[in-house]
Amino acid sequence: MFQRTLFKALSVAVGVLAVAVVKTVLDSREDKYEDDEEINFIRISDEDEEPAVYDASGKSEEVQQICAVYPYLNPDFVAERLAQNAELNEKYPAETLLSITHSVHFSDSNAAEEFSRIMEDAGYVCVDRSDYAVAATRNLFAEEGAVTSDVLNVANQTAALKGTYESFEIL
Repeated sequence: MFQRTLFKALSVAVGVLAVAVVKTVLDSREDKYEDDEEINFIRISDEDEEPAVYDASGKSEEVQQICAVYPYLNPDFVAERLAQNAELNEKYPAETLLSITHSVHFSDSNAAEEFSRIMEDAGYVCVDRSDYAVAATRNLFAEEGAVTSDVLNVANQTAALKGTYESFEIL
């Protein structure tokens, strides 16, 4: 009981931290794309089962901080995405309009439907590739870390619903 209460309190704290980070990013940006750049928060539903808890203590401080914000992600996955960040920033210069499609898979069709509902509420267009596989697409303007952040957001939501984040593609 105490662990569940502690987990819920930690979830609220993570949400507050995410809002603060987003506010800081928004405050530092110009309003060039007012209609096109809307930050969408993905609500993670509280399941009866506790999510997997990963130990990030052996990872870099940056990975540990990101894992505190994205509690459902494996630290190895986070480290891989961070290693890819510089390459993505170079490949997609700031202010480039991107269409990013995330491919995810679930072992339960209800979880796939819940994922689609949550992601569509957050501004993504979802296409069911099967009862268990979903492709979630959204457009965004490239900026420092935008693609990596989007991947981490979608992967975290997928993991929260006990799914598998498979890949992303940028057009």
